[in-house]
Amino acid sequence: MAGMDKLKNVLREPNVVELKPWKSIHKTIKEPMITGLGPMDIPESALAMGFARITKPDSLGNPTHKHPFDQWIYLIGESKNFVDFDADIEFTLGDEIIKIDYPCYVFVPKNTMHCPLDIKRVGKPFIFIDVSITQEASVRPKKLAKGGRPKYIAKKTKK
Repeated sequence: MAGMDKLKNVLREPNVVELKPWKSIHKTIKEPMITGLGPMDIPESALAMGFARITKPDSLGNPTHKHPFDQWIYLIGESKNFVDFDADIEFTLGDEIIKIDYPCYVFVPKNTMHCPLDIKRVGKPFIFIDVSITQEASVRPKKLAKGGRPKYIAKKTKK
């Protein structure tokens, strides 16, 4: 979508933000998403949340990485009850690969190696929600993070 990266949320009332379509940080997600960017929307807020509609297999969050804040990843059905989930996903968390075919959220503790989120099959579109509570969330635009976008990619270690 042309110009989608220039759209911004609108502060309508104190503490009330109208959500506008946003371009995903994941280049493979082409549909617009909505994102609450904490201090970019409301200066006192540190909650960052992104909502994307997933319609086809994909691999998100590559390469495996860690960051100095907790993260929550929600995978829910897009139907009226949210639990109607029809997809096969593998998520790397630490040294484990978690197979997911049910609605859930995954808690990623700070400094835990995680990703990719490998979406193997999508029977029905679902909603992917990425949540963190930090002033330095990796979804922040460059202009917000001091010194540019934070780089939390871990260096490879010898085995």
